[in-house]
Amino acid sequence: MKNLSYINLIAFLTFCLVCKGQNIPFTANEIPLFPGAMQNMEAQKLALKDYQEIYEGESLSNLQVSVYCVKTVPDDVCRFYIEKLGAKEGFPEDNTDFQNPEKNTKPWYEVGLYDESLFEDQYEGDIKIHDGKWFKAALSERKQWVNGEWLQGSYFEWTVRLNNGEWARHFIDIIDDDSFDSRAKTVNNKTMITIVSQIKNPDNDED
Repeated sequence: MKNLSYINLIAFLTFCLVCKGQNIPFTANEIPLFPGAMQNMEAQKLALKDYQEIYEGESLSNLQVSVYCVKTVPDDVCRFYIEKLGAKEGFPEDNTDFQNPEKNTKPWYEVGLYDESLFEDQYEGDIKIHDGKWFKAALSERKQWVNGEWLQGSYFEWTVRLNNGEWARHFIDIIDDDSFDSRAKTVNNKTMITIVSQIKNPDNDED
């Protein structure tokens, strides 16, 4: 019986690992959305226009951009996607250029931390437009991401080959948006999530 229990345990762990590997989203519709996220159509239109200009001239068969707003700190959103995507921190050594991909790349991420310059007062002429001391005090109410530093945003990316032979590059940009108003000295936690999916057809390569 004891040996049978060990076998069942190993089988269960193997199943979990396999399932986890299958959770990598291949299409934009498969990308998990943070609970409570609300689509921001105005910001989405602006973001789509910006990305269309950025990728103008590239051989993309499709470009999808979605922008959402959630009423929480970026830490919560970042941890959500680390868990859901099984993402590892840092640019992968085996990462390939999306222009000439050779294989799938698993989700990876990098984080952006608040710069210490924001803890200093900022002026326009004689008018204080940013109260650095208040900002640091307000930010200190949050848990630190690492010792002595707070998370401002994060970026996730991965590349997969679709069943029809096309390549899809997905990335998620998590940016803390206007949570702090140093003039009014108010805090309204709000995080913007931008999800972008680029679909590239190898047959469209100019080369």
